[in-house]
Amino acid sequence: MESRTTQLPKDQLPQPRKLPVQARSKALVDAIAESCLRILDKEGEDALTVNRIAEVSGATVGSIYQYFPNKESMIAAVYERLLDQESVQLYQMRERLHGLPLHAVLRQIFANMIRVELRLHGLSPGFHARYRSALHLGLWHAPQASTQEFINTTWLPLLQIYADEVQTDQPELAAYLLGKGLREIIHNAVQDMPAQARSHAFLDALVTMALSCTQTKRGPQAAL
Repeated sequence: MESRTTQLPKDQLPQPRKLPVQARSKALVDAIAESCLRILDKEGEDALTVNRIAEVSGATVGSIYQYFPNKESMIAAVYERLLDQESVQLYQMRERLHGLPLHAVLRQIFANMIRVELRLHGLSPGFHARYRSALHLGLWHAPQASTQEFINTTWLPLLQIYADEVQTDQPELAAYLLGKGLREIIHNAVQDMPAQARSHAFLDALVTMALSCTQTKRGPQAAL
């Protein structure tokens, strides 16, 4: 039987030339990544050159190329660190959701998704678009092998927890629409109209759509 090798989201991003082993080299790579983040935040992607990174980090051009073969691998290192941080915050947020009504839970989840997507998009819109499937916060440190498995083990159980508020005879479809469909809407809105994606109206619309997915019943005209 052929074994299936799962490719983690992190592995789908541009990779460094080599990984640091000693504490000194790890500190150097951290300084390079933090300098890249600072440049992207304050000066923009066009300013992200090896010479500028060397100037900000204090590393030599040679030492930068020793670990990073190109610009995209440096940007990937920044995204990895951000998603590592966001994964911790996501876990903490989930802990705070216990006991809230479904509409409040959905609102906080989508608000966090919008915030993260805007942050990732703002650093490098092109990188964010090219590696959208890898930059999936929910899957970043998750054991699930696919988006569908992630949906079945996160969104579907959420609907089951709120069974008294959910009125749908197709919970699997509702979970898919919440976990896949609305994430696509958020990603595309951030790419296409970031100003509107920041608005309360956009968040309100997402929550309304999400609740409509959980309140569908097969009516008498379903067979027509």
